[in-house]
Amino acid sequence: MVQRELVNSIYIGMSILESFTPKKRFYTLSEITKIVNAPKSSVFRLLKTFCRLDYLQYDTENKRYCLGPRILSLGFAFLLSLEIRDIVRPYLEKLARECDKTVNLTMLDKGEMVYIDKIKVHDLRDLNINIGERIPVHNTAAGKAVLAYLDPQRLLAIIKEIKRGRGVLQEIGQNGSRLLKALAEVRTKGYAMNDQEFRKGVRAIAVPILSPQGANYSISMVVASEILSIEELTGKYAPKLIKIGNEVSKAAGYYKGKGPIRVE
Repeated sequence: MVQRELVNSIYIGMSILESFTPKKRFYTLSEITKIVNAPKSSVFRLLKTFCRLDYLQYDTENKRYCLGPRILSLGFAFLLSLEIRDIVRPYLEKLARECDKTVNLTMLDKGEMVYIDKIKVHDLRDLNINIGERIPVHNTAAGKAVLAYLDPQRLLAIIKEIKRGRGVLQEIGQNGSRLLKALAEVRTKGYAMNDQEFRKGVRAIAVPILSPQGANYSISMVVASEILSIEELTGKYAPKLIKIGNEVSKAAGYYKGKGPIRVE
């Protein structure tokens, strides 16, 4: 890549972050300036910005910088994007054993959810849900579980996109008002439900996988309506899904102190 195509401040900023290692955890302003070979004033502004964003911390007593807690979110985002199935699979297997039901892992992709993994348990009625299959995000448990914890701007962008679909506006309400109310319920209860909204004869329950970035994945259980009532799903299985969802979220770097993202 030719030099003129680089964004110099980003290049310097990433060089600063990459200079911290397990063997060298602390640097002064002068040391960092020498490492990245940039003007001291530019480096200082970048360091102040990283400290404001919690990617770096400044020790006022020793006048040294070190990595801040938020830097972990970058690593977890990378791990989740590459290894989400490997991370979640043991938890899916555990949930499938405890519930004796097929469970699924889904991923948000624009205005849809995509099945990316499943643990199948023999059932009298096979719903034929396959990995790679796509479902709407607004009227499914898997989708609502994720939407409930999205950044407000991203959520509104998705609502703007999906409301162009046939009949969607009637389902989600004007400007998404009905959907936003349903998402508030999801945050209150800790799980999302779908009672034949998407497909007749099919019920589902889902929980989000939370990470420092919010939510992009959900764990769901999809059953035939004649096999399980809503009361059974919410009373018997919802606590198990919530427990697993919390365990996976913890493994993904989410900590409750951050608090869920709320949409007003």
